[in-house]
Amino acid sequence: MSGEATTPRVVALPPHRRDEFAHAALGFSARAACAVALAASTAVSLVIVLAAAERPSFMSGPAHHGFPGWMVGPLARLSPWLKADRVTLEARFVGALVILFVCWLVAMALAPRVRVAWIAATLVALHVIYLLSPPLSLTDLFNYLHYGRAGANAGLNPYVVLPIATRHDAAYIYSNWHHLPSPYGPLFTLVTYALAPLPLPTAYWVFKVIILLASLGCLAIVWWLARRLGRSPQRALAIAGLNPLVLVYGLGGAHNDALMMLCALGAVALVVAGRDAAGGAASVAAVALKVSTAPLVALVVLAARRRTAGLAGATVAAVGAGVIVLAVFAGHLPAVGLQDRLATPLSIPSVVSVAAGLGGVTPAVLTISHVLLALAAAACCIAVARRRDALVGACGALMLATVVTLAWAMPWYVGWILPFAALARRRWLAGACVVLTVWLALGAIPQMPKLVHSIGYYPTRSAVGKANHVYTEHLLK
Repeated sequence: MSGEATTPRVVALPPHRRDEFAHAALGFSARAACAVALAASTAVSLVIVLAAAERPSFMSGPAHHGFPGWMVGPLARLSPWLKADRVTLEARFVGALVILFVCWLVAMALAPRVRVAWIAATLVALHVIYLLSPPLSLTDLFNYLHYGRAGANAGLNPYVVLPIATRHDAAYIYSNWHHLPSPYGPLFTLVTYALAPLPLPTAYWVFKVIILLASLGCLAIVWWLARRLGRSPQRALAIAGLNPLVLVYGLGGAHNDALMMLCALGAVALVVAGRDAAGGAASVAAVALKVSTAPLVALVVLAARRRTAGLAGATVAAVGAGVIVLAVFAGHLPAVGLQDRLATPLSIPSVVSVAAGLGGVTPAVLTISHVLLALAAAACCIAVARRRDALVGACGALMLATVVTLAWAMPWYVGWILPFAALARRRWLAGACVVLTVWLALGAIPQMPKLVHSIGYYPTRSAVGKANHVYTEHLLK
């Protein structure tokens, strides 16, 4: 009938079409959340760098001894709106770290939903931002340069002579390892020797660029290995590259760990590619840069398809490093043993020692830590000897054991584990990095010294620390 109202028909979608729409909506939400996390990481990092460049503060260790324009960089004093008193600035800094941590977790979970180009572009932008930053937190960059300048310019062996002997050098006032012979490997020391003839501002920026390139090289290897091993390249890059401690303290501080990890990761990649001799050599090169990766050499050789070739490559590289030590440093080795006697307040050995009523790290505690690390190394070697494809996970587990047993544990050391955790078959290693990141961050935040001292916690005032003080005083006489 023409006058009768018609009711619109509601057409129900078939179940499979409803599932498709729900899946599409979920995918869009995940991509959007990941994009927000990547953008927030970049924005927060830029704010941190701008705040550090605005004026001298706790955020830049060398700033206490001078804040020249060549050190601060092109972002100097561009953000007067970031000025604040110390307490407020400390609170904002911790808040920024928390935001970066949350963004890292979100990116880890959702990175496979976005294109790898998004992750890569974010990482490049972050590297540029931290390149333009003044040195964040510590003075290690100038320690590196000062050791090299003492050797190349003054003819003093940095493994024997204390840096205070060259207190007239331009790098001295910005450094703080004045009473410690160099603990860094001979190959790395040669790198600083090469920079020594340059004016200090030039050497400073050249070194920062070297670290930027080394860090990007590490991420490129992670990407290649992820594809080769059947892992998500996006997730691997997010895990390895967006960690807040690696960004703020590692990249921001221009630490030499990026060079060490470039060789260590390169060794793993070479072995995976079947270039066993080169892999063995690269693993020893990592140790010649910084001794922390020494336990990985055996794993790389055991994982080689041709173990004889891997061992031969490692042996040749070790002989080469030995020649450098003899020819350049008169047979003297880095002061690793002395540095090993130092302790940070919230390292696992420090906390365990205080909980046990020892008052701090003692020689016995250090011995136990070394034994535990040796047992972990043995277990990882057995795992790799049985299954070569266990190399990545074993490397991550062994570097985790290394960091946990160190009395001197710095926040960016989590970066020793992250690339392997990003590539490991099992997820527990990435979870361990999340926990370790929180723990190391607690030890690094600017409020922590006041908090631990307020309860009478002085773990670095131990027999070990006093012995080290007596030793350095003896060297100064």
